[in-house]
Amino acid sequence: MLDESAFVAIGFVIFVALAYKKIASAVADMLDQRSAAIRTQLEEAKTLREEAAAELTKYQKLQRDASKEAKNIIANAEAAAERIRQVAEERAKDSLARREAQANAKIKAAEEALLAELRNRAAVLASEAAANIIAEKLDAQASLKLVDDALAQISARP
Repeated sequence: MLDESAFVAIGFVIFVALAYKKIASAVADMLDQRSAAIRTQLEEAKTLREEAAAELTKYQKLQRDASKEAKNIIANAEAAAERIRQVAEERAKDSLARREAQANAKIKAAEEALLAELRNRAAVLASEAAANIIAEKLDAQASLKLVDDALAQISARP
């Protein structure tokens, strides 16, 4: 009936069946733990991905806001530069007008001074010429009569 090899074979099959049950249970537990760990990692990765997407959206919004602010700053700076340029242009025009007026005033003053000098020179020349003419044509008697007439005019004045 059953010889030794059959008993060894039956014992081996029972051992393998019991070992399979224990090993399969241990492998299944190990796979379940590994599956749970992978599931946890996937959930963490999903959460991290969502957080990263939220951060990306936040930083994109910040970038858009910063870009708008930079454009506003540039526009304000350009407007300020234009105002400064206009003020400088107006000041330059005013300065030029003042300098032109000063130059015209100096020219007019120089012309008046020259005219006054010419008048004085003409008066001196005229009085010298008159003195020369009077000295040549006036004798002593006529000279005394002129002096008497001048004194009479001076004393007649109030």
